[in-house]
Amino acid sequence: MKDFEALKDIWHNQVALPKVSDEDVLKKVRKTKNGFANKLLRELIGMVVAVAMLTYVWISSPFKMWTTHLAMIILVGCCLYYLYRQIRDYNLIKDESLLLNKPEEYIDYLKKYKSDRYILNTRSYRFYTLFLSLGFLFYFIEIAFLASIWVTVIGIFLTAAWIIFCYFILMRRYIRKEEAKLEDMISNLERLQKQFTSADKDPSNG
Repeated sequence: MKDFEALKDIWHNQVALPKVSDEDVLKKVRKTKNGFANKLLRELIGMVVAVAMLTYVWISSPFKMWTTHLAMIILVGCCLYYLYRQIRDYNLIKDESLLLNKPEEYIDYLKKYKSDRYILNTRSYRFYTLFLSLGFLFYFIEIAFLASIWVTVIGIFLTAAWIIFCYFILMRRYIRKEEAKLEDMISNLERLQKQFTSADKDPSNG
């Protein structure tokens, strides 16, 4: 009997919990969305700088081997592809007009956006890393002819170590943080949507 009374108290407390404020939820969603967009913008600026630096090195350095020019084409191409995807995703998440859609439409949109970003950060990033590694490998062919064997080996080792560190540690951390931000937006909107749905079904509101 005591257990039954305790169970009733638990359910009563659950029912008595205050509902979330739609204004607070939307403010939080917009804040998270803008923070996510600003993160993409910073990455865009960094990639623009990287493309500019690679292009400058390519133009100003007297490369003699065709493999080095191929390496620069691959490296700049990788950066431009990443830049294109980041610009696209930045515009998609930054678009304020999407907030005016029906709640379920915007939730579905965010779920698809989250899925697309996950594919970019996993499957697409895998190919991105592969081509990036190939570009550096071609680049070090000319370095091997210009520098000592130890300089070449150390350069290849440090480059490989950095790529592996980014792929297995930094990128996984990046994915977790990004997934958490997008999931936070989705869960808050779903909670608000369920609240509205419950209110519409409540006979006392009629």
